[in-house]
Parts: sequence; structure tokens; C-alpha cells
Amino acid sequence: MIMSIGRPQRGQRARRGVALLAALWLVVAIATVALQFSLEARERRNVGILASERGIQRAAALGALASVQAKLEQALRIAPSGNNAAIARLRASDPWAYVDSLYSVPVYVDSMEVNVVARDLGERLNINQVNETELQTFLSFLLGDYTKATHLAQAIMDWRDADSIPRPSGAERDAYIKAGMLALPTNSTFRDVEELQNVMGMTPDIYAAVAQYLTTRGSGAINVNTAPVPVLRALPGMTDATLNMILMLRSQGRRIDNINQIFQQGARGRPLPGQLGTPAAINQLQSRTTVRTNQVELTITARVGPQAPPTELIAVLTNGGANGALPGASNTGASAFVTSKLWR
Repeated sequence: MIMSIGRPQRGQRARRGVALLAALWLVVAIATVALQFSLEARERRNVGILASERGIQRAAALGALASVQAKLEQALRIAPSGNNAAIARLRASDPWAYVDSLYSVPVYVDSMEVNVVARDLGERLNINQVNETELQTFLSFLLGDYTKATHLAQAIMDWRDADSIPRPSGAERDAYIKAGMLALPTNSTFRDVEELQNVMGMTPDIYAAVAQYLTTRGSGAINVNTAPVPVLRALPGMTDATLNMILMLRSQGRRIDNINQIFQQGARGRPLPGQLGTPAAINQLQSRTTVRTNQVELTITARVGPQAPPTELIAVLTNGGANGALPGASNTGASAFVTSKLWR
């Protein structure tokens, strides 16, 4: 018996087409799921790598902080030595002198280079502690425009104070809303100097001119031996004559060990003309100044590799032995305390 094989029936062809289509959809579904798993795995891997790098960088930054802290403590405890008597006397009276030059160097933590920038906080005005008069004097000196300085000083004070009542030339929340500004006054202290850019009246040019003299950290005591002229000019009781006397002493290489040195330069030890040398003025100036480096801000930046986002640690170290030992003597009780830390 001979059987002939004909073409498949229409129903069979339909079933085969459905099966083929289902198989294709299954392959697509499997590929999609596999791709999703692959993407999630890659994302988790990247997150894991970033977390690992961040952990390594934080550990390296803390290691660099401990290293610099140890060096600062050593400077406090060990008497200076060397052939240069002038430098030895300077280091004895101010163990942390020239901190920006001596400690702004890379530190190696387990063969990893960590960048360290040190600065004396006594060279900057604490924007959260200056009053309106001091702020206006500072801005007027830098900007050369009394009216603009008044508006900006009052706007800064309005941003910082707790109330919502604007000063005559200042600005509070309503003024910012009407001006269409995105950032509104916080009615609290500034968290960082960069926040000043949100204050009404602050322009990029003005910010670039003033930011280098300001900080939000430290006690606010100004170092008369190292502070720049705009910072010194903002101090209470500071006149042009007094400022010129400070600059003259610096230019002569003479160190100011006591505020009275600034005033007792005239005949019979009297203040020179133009100086507010009254006991009240001297006491006011003494309460806002220091003659040595007592607080150091360290900006520590760690990065595992060129592609890794850097980790930044900002720490403030305070001289725990601010009174110090006698020149040439060891001060075993002195130490450098970390008074604040901020991660970025």
C-alpha cells in the first residue's frame, strides 16, 4: 500500500506558527530578564565599588588627620632648635607659625597620597560672629562703596538672625520671593561661606572678593601677626593709625606679643595720634584678637584613583596649650584637639 505525503493541513501550520511565535517570545522574555539581572548586577557592583572606595578614602583621610595632628602636637611639646635664633624665638612664641606653608603638603597613608591644606583660622573673619558694624566696615574697605556695603551687610544680618523683620536696607523672606530667588533666608547661622552666594545683593564679583577673608569655623579670634589688612580693619577700635602701626611692626620683622605694643609707640609710651588707645578700646581689641596661631583648619582630600569621586574632610584643630610653655622649654601637657569635623 502506497501512502502519499501531502502538504500539512492548515490547522497544523497554524499550530506550528503559534509554537514558533511563543518560542520567540520566550527567548525575548529570557533575554530581557537576563539583561535586567545583568544591569542590576552591574549597578550593585558599581555601588559596591563606590562604597569600598569611599571607605578606603575616608580611612585614608582620617589617617592623614592623625598624622598632621601628631605633627602639630610635636610642635607644641618640643622646644625649637636650629642655628637661626630668630626662627627659634618665633617658633617658641608661636609653635604653629607658618602653618599654611609647613603643613600644606601631601601625606602618604599606606602608599596612598592624601592632599592636605592647612590654614590659620585667625586670618579670617567668622561670618557668624561679626556684628553689623564690623561687617559693614569690612565690606566698605573691600568694595569702596559705603552704600552697597550697607545694603549687603544688613542683608547678611537678616539672613543670619532669627526674626523675619527686615532691616531698613536689608531683606527677608518676602523680598526674596518677590525677586523670584530660589534660595530663601534660613534665619540661622551660615553653614558654609558658599551660602553667602544666596544672599540678596551678593554678586559673583563681590563674592570672589570677600570669600577669601571669611569662614564659618573657629572661635573668631583674629591673629594680629598674620591676618590680612581687610580682616584687621574690621576689628572694633581699629583705626588707620593703629593698622599702620601693626603693618610697620610686621615690616620690621618685629613680632607683636601683646596688644599694648601697638599703642605704646609714641612719646612717653602714649598712643600715637589717631589711635583709640583708651583702656576700654584696648580691652575691646584684646577680646577679639590673639597674637599666636591657636586654631588650624585642615582640608584633607583623598582619592583612590583619577576616576573616583574624592572624599573631603574638613577638621579644626585647637591648641590645647594656648598659654604654652616658657620659650625653650618642653610642654608635655600641650595637645592639638580636634574640635570639629565635616565630611564632604
